Amino acid sequence: MTEITSTSGVNITQKYYHQIIIRGNGLEKFNNIIEEKTSIKPPLKNLEIKYDSNYLFGKNSFDQWSLILITKKDHQQILNLVSSINTNENMLASDYSHGQAYFEIEGENKEIFLNKLTHFDLREEKFPKSTMAQTTIARIECSIYNLGNKFVITCNKSYEDYFQKRLKDTALLSNAS
Repeated sequence: MTEITSTSGVNITQKYYHQIIIRGNGLEKFNNIIEEKTSIKPPLKNLEIKYDSNYLFGKNSFDQWSLILITKKDHQQILNLVSSINTNENMLASDYSHGQAYFEIEGENKEIFLNKLTHFDLREEKFPKSTMAQTTIARIECSIYNLGNKFVITCNKSYEDYFQKRLKDTALLSNAS
């Protein structure tokens, strides 16, 4: 974990998570395999998420899910999980861990802060807890997960430095006003 910045009512940290993209049909066998491997039930609706202290699991589309491993694992454990999922002919898992940057934004003013970087409507009635969105933040295509007390944002690793700078710039502007 690396603290990026803090401003009034907002704390931003960069996290080092692992992410596996899973493709499959989402039927009973798929759900049983995922639950067996992770102890978490896959979300049923598009853009819904399920999470616990170990995993954040989001349904990106009708046949694609993002499994983010919140607890630290070594690379071989990730490869073993991917391989065990891939033994099922109707599923395909890929390790995206090193291709993504992960940020957490917490605090009572997290929505106000993020609204300076995106056009996306972060109000609870439009972006409820336990959902995700694929949107643009600071002109970068991102996925954002609403965990209620915080947002988890993922973006392509190639934008990591730029995204960090935009977060810091926005915090500086927030402190100046």
